[in-house]
Amino acid sequence: MAKTANNEGHYRFLNIIILFISVFISLIGLELYLRYFNPQKLSLNVSQWDPYVGFTLIPNFEATSITKDYKMRVKINSHGLRDREFSYGKPPNTIRIGIFGDSFTMGEGVQNEEPYPKVLEKLLKKEKINDKCNIEVINFGIGKTGISQQLAFYQKEGVKYNLDIVLVGLLADFGRNIGGVFILKDGALIHNHTAYSTIRKIQKIVYWVPFYRWLSENSHLVNFIRQFATIMDDKIRMSKSRLENIVEKDKTNVMEKEIEITSKLIEEFYKEVRESKAFFFLINLPMKGQRDIQSYTENQDIPTNILEDKAVLDFIRGKDIPYVDLVPYFVNIDQSSYYFKFDGHMNAKGHEMIANIIKADIIALINKKIRGNYYSVKEID
Repeated sequence: MAKTANNEGHYRFLNIIILFISVFISLIGLELYLRYFNPQKLSLNVSQWDPYVGFTLIPNFEATSITKDYKMRVKINSHGLRDREFSYGKPPNTIRIGIFGDSFTMGEGVQNEEPYPKVLEKLLKKEKINDKCNIEVINFGIGKTGISQQLAFYQKEGVKYNLDIVLVGLLADFGRNIGGVFILKDGALIHNHTAYSTIRKIQKIVYWVPFYRWLSENSHLVNFIRQFATIMDDKIRMSKSRLENIVEKDKTNVMEKEIEITSKLIEEFYKEVRESKAFFFLINLPMKGQRDIQSYTENQDIPTNILEDKAVLDFIRGKDIPYVDLVPYFVNIDQSSYYFKFDGHMNAKGHEMIANIIKADIIALINKKIRGNYYSVKEID
């Protein structure tokens, strides 16, 4: 009997070993398949759940992302910005410019000093606008955000920096706003942090898993699973917020709702910045392949995001909110020189072009700020 029990224990142990080996071989097989037939973006997530903003960048964090287009090193400072260190207190004789936006502004695909906010800072310093005035440009960009999260980030963090000029990089992806951290109720914006799913909340636990960081930057299988979790997180978050932003019977009017809440968010952002005696300036950034609405013929269907972009720009013109539309600058040029081949983001050359286009407008605002003309800004052509 003892011998039989020993044999059963031996076979059970052997079966467990075989199971582990089978699983290991299967995982290796999946890794090799993805690596050669469906390569994933190799990256460690640099953002984390935040109860007010939705998600923010992880302070004091570094990570590398590798795609078919680029190898990007991201370094986050102690306040959760992809930038060098800045104190909350503004140094004397300094003009501070804060730029809010999504992954275009944060600089997905380029190195820390290459996003247009940092290129703009270098250009402004070279101009020597005022020998007694130092210029600081701070990058507040966070990937996958809309004006909704960016307004919340300004309220939570941006106001601490005593900014003189606030720029917002607008992208024609307004679904992020209807699924953001504000809802519209009776025409008023209401903060709604409950829109976020629990996937982001448990993210910190994952970082304690041994070798997770190494696997995230090297394993295609791990990134495939992580990408799936991100998609699920987005669906859960967006569905919760959409149900609160869109009445069931009005689901056919999603475009109108996206325009309405985006316009309201921009107006609120503008108002709060003005109340702080700072200038507000909106930059309409061009998505890859985006065309000016005037270039479409009567027989062509105009994409929804282009129609929404026009409606939002019409709104800000009507409110005399200062802005510059960069889309026309990219209509008649070879965009392949300014965007990555496979990725939808701009390369370093694209960021440099943006900074050069907006430089003159920002210098005009700096000069107005130096003269103390806080509320005299009109639309800048």
